[in-house]
Amino acid sequence: MVKRGGSGTRATEAYERLRQDIFMGRLEPGQRLKFPALCAEYETSAGVLREALTRLAAERLVTPQPHQGYAVASLSVGELTDLTAARVELEALTFRQSMISGDDRWEAEVVAAHHLLCLREREAEGGVRGDAWYLAHEAFHAALVSGCGNRRLIAIAQGLRAETELYRRWAAPLNAEHDRDPAAEHQALADAALARDVDQGVTLLRDHIAFTTQMLLSRLGADDEPEFSAN
Repeated sequence: MVKRGGSGTRATEAYERLRQDIFMGRLEPGQRLKFPALCAEYETSAGVLREALTRLAAERLVTPQPHQGYAVASLSVGELTDLTAARVELEALTFRQSMISGDDRWEAEVVAAHHLLCLREREAEGGVRGDAWYLAHEAFHAALVSGCGNRRLIAIAQGLRAETELYRRWAAPLNAEHDRDPAAEHQALADAALARDVDQGVTLLRDHIAFTTQMLLSRLGADDEPEFSAN
């Protein structure tokens, strides 16, 4: 139940609940969000929901529908493929440069971020990862590229990662189906970073990014699934 309080507080609580329901798949890709049903479900007013949905639209988690309110963002094979291709190149480039140029502080950030991610992994109940895990996951990947030395490249790489957050959330339940072990992949990335094994690190990161896209495309039944080569 959304707690009573000021309109800003209620809008924030509605935003957080809607965001979580989208990420966890309780609100499905492409689902229309009708104000009467939402008001009943979240026990709040249309004005509060409109404010919450405006915030979600700014994050591209929902899309405005002319004369129909909003809908949960849809899965787009083309957008996902383009985003992945760009991420594979940009993140690999920034990670490579971090392994070449990163100093002791960078190494310490990678170690600390990986340790926190491991803690959150152990806290995940039944393999279900919540916001705490995803925040630690983002911090770890941010740490990997933070030693690049080029702020523009880092900003672009992190911006592309943010755009694919929703896809990563929706792909999470597919890990078990594909016998994937994200914790082992993250350990390998951390090991390569600290060993300054540039070629191995770049290959691992490219494969790590591409795997999520390949899982989603296989679920969507997309024809001619693209290959995101590690070369």
